[in-house]
Amino acid sequence: MLIAGTGGFALESLEILYQLEKDTAVFFNNVQPDFTFEIAALKKYPILHDKARLADHFAQHPEFILGLGNPKYRRLLFDLLVDHGGKPYALVSPKATIGKINNTIAAATNIMSGVVITSNVTIKQGVLINLNATIGHDCVIDEFVEICPGVNISGNCTLHKNVFIGTGANILPGITIGENAVVASGAIVTKNVEPFTMVAGNPAVFKKKLP
Repeated sequence: MLIAGTGGFALESLEILYQLEKDTAVFFNNVQPDFTFEIAALKKYPILHDKARLADHFAQHPEFILGLGNPKYRRLLFDLLVDHGGKPYALVSPKATIGKINNTIAAATNIMSGVVITSNVTIKQGVLINLNATIGHDCVIDEFVEICPGVNISGNCTLHKNVFIGTGANILPGITIGENAVVASGAIVTKNVEPFTMVAGNPAVFKKKLP
């Protein structure tokens, strides 16, 4: 399994592979060509640094995990990996609680330990749901949304593409959050959020327009 990235979240993703009893991993870092792990236990894992080696690897072992946050960078890296023959893998921690009624989880997602997803939830491609977040019934989480640790999203919410929800934020029932919006850490969202805006506070209010 190839993990795209070599930072802290890549190691958290490796931990999920350990939980799944999949301990064979290769890392990819095309930003730091001389990067090596300092942790002794990680030195056994190969690190690929260039696209040619990436394509060669995918010819034999095509599955990959996105091992980084940030919706923009996840999408860019996803496109690069697919263009070089990669096949996205949905990484779901066995320590997450996923309901049995009509939940859909697409490829290239990361669902980390402690996450709770109830029923009739649609999670689209490239979504990251981090530690101990909760997704209520009948929600739709669109492509490359990042949901940080401890977020609570109530039922019947819709999060459009590339949304970022900061740590510990709470989204009340029936809320729609527009494409590329940012919800600050700890915010309590009581009304819809327009696309390309940042909101913060309790209750959350408009802070600025985003590019």
